[in-house]
Amino acid sequence: MRHLPTYTRILCLLTAAALLLPAAMTAQPQKRFLTLEQCRAIAIDSSAILRSARMMEEKTEFDRKAVLTNFLPKISGYGLYLWTSNSFDYDFSGGALPIYKNVYGNLVPDLMKDAAGNIIYNNGIPVFNQYAVIPPMTLSIDLANTFTAGVSVTQPVFMGGKILSGYRMAELGTEMAALNSKLKADETVVAVDEAYWMYVKTCRLAETAGSLCSTVDSMYSFVENAIDVGMATNTDLLKVEVQRNNAALMLAQARNGQRLAMMNLCHILGLPLTTQIEVDQSGFDADSIDILPDMLCTEADSIGARADYRLIVKQAELKGRNVDFVRSDFLPQLGVMASYGYTYGLKLQDETLLNQDGFTVMATLRIPIFAWGEGWFKIQSAKKEHEMALEELDRLEGLMELERLQNRNAVSEAALRVSLAKSSLESAETNLKVSMDQYGTGMETLVNVLEAQTQWSKCSSDWIEAVADYRLACTKYLKSIGRL
Repeated sequence: MRHLPTYTRILCLLTAAALLLPAAMTAQPQKRFLTLEQCRAIAIDSSAILRSARMMEEKTEFDRKAVLTNFLPKISGYGLYLWTSNSFDYDFSGGALPIYKNVYGNLVPDLMKDAAGNIIYNNGIPVFNQYAVIPPMTLSIDLANTFTAGVSVTQPVFMGGKILSGYRMAELGTEMAALNSKLKADETVVAVDEAYWMYVKTCRLAETAGSLCSTVDSMYSFVENAIDVGMATNTDLLKVEVQRNNAALMLAQARNGQRLAMMNLCHILGLPLTTQIEVDQSGFDADSIDILPDMLCTEADSIGARADYRLIVKQAELKGRNVDFVRSDFLPQLGVMASYGYTYGLKLQDETLLNQDGFTVMATLRIPIFAWGEGWFKIQSAKKEHEMALEELDRLEGLMELERLQNRNAVSEAALRVSLAKSSLESAETNLKVSMDQYGTGMETLVNVLEAQTQWSKCSSDWIEAVADYRLACTKYLKSIGRL
């Protein structure tokens, strides 16, 4: 191509650009269609808070298994090696050892006696007939290359209940971690539902604003034609134009709100904010709205299934177990240990004294006797913590029950609001149609038509707001009874 004339190269480039430009203009980011359940699943999978809660759940399970091993004997090996260049010397000055005689198999002192048969004493010490003389010498003890090695088994027999209470507390910790994961999942679902229905609401509001703009544009064209034939005035056209400008402003605001709501939903789902999302809006269909929801037909609903309620119940139970755990420190403790080892070393005058193996069994018992009331004070402190936890449980139980009743009433009120908004919207649609038809025949004033349009737009917005509030109220009520 470099050998072609300049104008020919330019023509080729322009032709290629003309062919590629429509494809580039029509390439739009494909929207991702999601349902409410899919949004919930995506948010739960991508939530960093939930991942942390699941890791805590795994950690507590490992802790529980670690505490379980305290019931079992511990086997360990041990070894000791000693080398030193120093030797321990002891100078022995020698001495004389008395010699005993054997009389009928018994050793009897061979004492010196006088002619009368009395024992002779020297400074109060009896004198023997014979002595064995020990010469002076230097005793040398060498510790170099001394070692011992073996295997030991330790088994706690009774530790005041510390092991059992510790294991029960670890079990409660595992259950609490699972409940915390459930609580974080419920909170994530509520956040997703809020963002989801907000996005659906803004989409519907944008559709309503667009429909209003189309209606007002048609009205504007109709009035323009009517002016041409003398059936309307410029004043009428100005009134319609004001309505037209208001409708355009509403449409711009609705589209901005729609974009922000979509970005907020992407943020909740953990997706890039530029992701294009299209959601299922069937929840806004009139046939899908239950004016008397089944969830309100069960009077037996309670807060007993709520994750946060069960969590504080477990917390109070944990404080009760802690009383036994603290008490165990001030009860008798018994343990046994058995070991098998081999020892070599400790030379005396170059003769090895230790070169043997053997078994050893040992039992230890510790009985606290007096500690100036330390145990009693600590136990009473743990009991007070348990009582405080029970008081907090009673307080939060009342608040949760009140929240359940408030959410129940909110669902009923939202359902009634949906019913009334639906009736008002149907009436506004009928009124707008009648006004438009009568205006076309000259039987209705322009002011009434514009007012009917405004009323229809307001009723449509109220209907959308009511449905979104109803859907969210249902989600919050299900969470308050632990059925989310």
